Amino acid sequence: MIIETAVPFEELEEIRRNSGAGIKLTLLGTIERNGITLNRVLLKGPPEEIERFMEKLRLARAGG
Repeated sequence: MIIETAVPFEELEEIRRNSGAGIKLTLLGTIERNGITLNRVLLKGPPEEIERFMEKLRLARAGG
């Protein structure tokens, strides 16, 4: 799965570590959309582990 996010890659790695999700993150590059720099990140792993990571990412960015 590929996501595009404004979250810095280092922060994504920290969220991955804290979530305990068994996935690998790979930075594919950056793009600019509407003046915002977005990181394109490849998430590799089992679907349930990707979902675990995505849930922790949502909570971390929502302040929860």
